[in-house]
Amino acid sequence: MRVLLDTNALIYLLDRRAPQHIQDRLKGLLQDVEKTRGQVVIPTLVIAEYLVHAGAAGKAVLASLLGSRYVLVAPFDHMAAEECAAMQVAANSTGNKRHPLGRDVVWQKVKVDRQVVAIAKARGASIVADDGDIHAIAKDWGVAVTTVASLPLPDWAKQLHLVGVPPPTTDKQKPASPEGAGRTA
Repeated sequence: MRVLLDTNALIYLLDRRAPQHIQDRLKGLLQDVEKTRGQVVIPTLVIAEYLVHAGAAGKAVLASLLGSRYVLVAPFDHMAAEECAAMQVAANSTGNKRHPLGRDVVWQKVKVDRQVVAIAKARGASIVADDGDIHAIAKDWGVAVTTVASLPLPDWAKQLHLVGVPPPTTDKQKPASPEGAGRTA
């Protein structure tokens, strides 16, 4: 099992303000990766996005995660560059350089999202992301992708939550956006 975490999944995992059931799903995923001796792939692009607002506490939590033998920090390397170039060539052939996304999507976002998907494809990883653009690109290129909320709730967490009943959300529990990662309330 090899799975790539996009920025929002990384924030949910590391930000104590994320809803407990979301953190439990991600912790369950990490346990599954460890049981199968798989890998959690975190692109350097994702680390950069996270660190912009992580603060000292966020950096310390990230460093602890990156120290795990099951976590691979993946650069945008030659193999990923080839995958990304193939995406661009295919998009250009449709007449929309942003394909499969709309023409209104900011070009820089398209390029970064393609790089994340290209890293997953080059590493043979599925993707966990809540970004619809990542989902569209991944599906277009045959890369398995899921949302954080779609991850299974581990058995140990089911005892803590009523299954099928969403937990109450308070302002303290709302996850931070990438701009608010690592900030305290």
